[in-house]
Amino acid sequence: MPRIAVDERRGLLVEAAIRVMVRDGVAKATTRSIVAEAGMALAAFHYSFRSKQELLEHVIETITAHTLDLAVEVLVGDGSAEDKVRSALDTYWRHVITNPGEHRVTYELTQYALRHPGLATIARRQYEAYIAAASKLIESLDVSWKAPTPVIARYLISVMDGMTLLWLNEGDDASCRAALNLAGDHLVSLIASRA
Repeated sequence: MPRIAVDERRGLLVEAAIRVMVRDGVAKATTRSIVAEAGMALAAFHYSFRSKQELLEHVIETITAHTLDLAVEVLVGDGSAEDKVRSALDTYWRHVITNPGEHRVTYELTQYALRHPGLATIARRQYEAYIAAASKLIESLDVSWKAPTPVIARYLISVMDGMTLLWLNEGDDASCRAALNLAGDHLVSLIASRA
């Protein structure tokens, strides 16, 4: 493999780790399986990351960005705040439907981290990242809310987390879509006024 910058190598290893975790599960995502997936030598991993914990943190950030980047595009576009809320929820949901493996990995990562001493901070950071991302999206709407942003962010994460997990277990598109529409209605009802 030609010489590549550390940031690029790190990104390739993170994407390889996600593919391995989607295919084989988090527990089987060893450093050896990840570098093999990336077509790199084992030394490339140790050169790019201080530990597996650091890799897992990057995996969480990357998966979060996969959905966040799409939602941000919707929120900076034209339309009313209500339209943007519904479009952002729909964008997230389409990502769930088309990338169920990534979303399954996020739940598996949480449980894996909580069960391994020294990795519990990963689960905490995972949800801190989710709340920060949701807060950023909520604040970008340029409206006043009936509750503080951190409360709405936690509510939104709880609802979306629950619906995603339910869909991953049931696969009932129609029921989950109806629940998503209800969540959108409720979220819109929390808008107090335009800022």
